[in-house]
Amino acid sequence: MEDIVTDEERAAIESVLASLEMRFDRLTALAGLDPAKDFTHSDLRALNFCGADLRGFDFTGSDLRDTAIDGSTQIDDTTILTDANVRWTKKEDIPIVQLMMRVTSASGTAARTSLLADIETRFGKTSHVIQFVVNAASETDDLETFLDFLDFLPPRLSQSHLRKLAQNGERVLRRKMARSMSRTRRQTTTIFASSGIVERLREAADSLASIWLAQIAVVADQQAQTNALKGTVEPTADILITSLKALPKAATDAK
Repeated sequence: MEDIVTDEERAAIESVLASLEMRFDRLTALAGLDPAKDFTHSDLRALNFCGADLRGFDFTGSDLRDTAIDGSTQIDDTTILTDANVRWTKKEDIPIVQLMMRVTSASGTAARTSLLADIETRFGKTSHVIQFVVNAASETDDLETFLDFLDFLPPRLSQSHLRKLAQNGERVLRRKMARSMSRTRRQTTTIFASSGIVERLREAADSLASIWLAQIAVVADQQAQTNALKGTVEPTADILITSLKALPKAATDAK
């Protein structure tokens, strides 16, 4: 590290660590950073901007999802947000945001499920918690993570949430199938991936995941493959994708 960090940078880090200051703009000054150029195209998710004076900051192209602001945060036309991914959150929601950041970075289903259970115990499945989970499910690139979120979400959601979930679900599902086929260059290998997904959905309780499982059966029956979920004929990738696209309507009909 001594070969990488300069004396000036080391001094700035020490100043920040020694300070009891919490305001983002003041910490920026302590670190010797330039608000006009040092925060462009940066990952600034879930930071605390409460009370900060952000006038003159350039956040061009930066990720500001779940970054907290309050009534005393100062933002005006000198705060540059061009092409930034802005999704402010409230100060009181910071504990939820911190937990959700741990959820999205969890290394596997067991850890992720445990953290989601912790969120439910501490905050309940409020509309704000649901929004966080929908956003996380709509942004993940990993199918297993997507399924974990689907199993947490209730079967009754708004149409905008359902469409958002179905769109990303199709994307990660196609990605999973493409990876499965790339290993052997055979279309038949996607059957094993499809079977694993159905088995995973079978474990779902009363959740959006269980609605998807029911819709898979409907689509399989429509395609004259009534044995698909009985083990004699495995569900195809096409059945999974078609049923996922139909999820918004299926969830609505289940209400």
